[in-house]
Amino acid sequence: MKKKTYLLFIIIIFFLFQNKLVFSQIDNAVIISVGDYPITRLDLFNEVKLIAILSNTVINENNKQQIKNLAVKSLIKRNIKEGEIKRRNINKFNQNQLASLIENASKKLGVDQKGLKEVLKRNNLSFNKLIKRFETDLKWNYMIFEIYKNKISLNTTEIENKLQVRIENLENLNDEKVDLIKEQIVNEEKEKKLKMFSNLHFTNIERSIQIKFL
Repeated sequence: MKKKTYLLFIIIIFFLFQNKLVFSQIDNAVIISVGDYPITRLDLFNEVKLIAILSNTVINENNKQQIKNLAVKSLIKRNIKEGEIKRRNINKFNQNQLASLIENASKKLGVDQKGLKEVLKRNNLSFNKLIKRFETDLKWNYMIFEIYKNKISLNTTEIENKLQVRIENLENLNDEKVDLIKEQIVNEEKEKKLKMFSNLHFTNIERSIQIKFL
């Protein structure tokens, strides 16, 4: 109950400090175009609310502009990703990872999935749109892996050096534990490479798309 009250307080603070946006500007007018994709004031308003809720952030005079800027960047980035996913006809993603994202978002708010739905509904936000938001990132990750999986090269010497650093102070080591630690290091290095490719791919697309603030 305390957690739910806190979440309501977030939105109350939001309405108090965003009165200009709330009372005079919340409509479906397009404020940004990302290529052929429009972003409306209502999209921005909802994105700000969602960011505040998911991050347990109370919006005030000190951070409201920062959160608004973050929401703008988030919407633009998601639109670019969705456009690329659609262009490449990407529909696959990891269902287990989706379940983990939902679970993590719920736990962060101190509720279960049903409670998360209730929190979003209370604040006029859609659970299905949150799922779509998660799916966009997961489809993007799948796409990046498929495009760049054969370009991932790892430095074996660097991996061995990192392995030695991690195990030098560990006790009761056996081959199985060492192999497990090495596998973790390899996976971490692969993730770093994929993140690098992801950022590069996104930057190249972003440069080719016309973004207009209307």
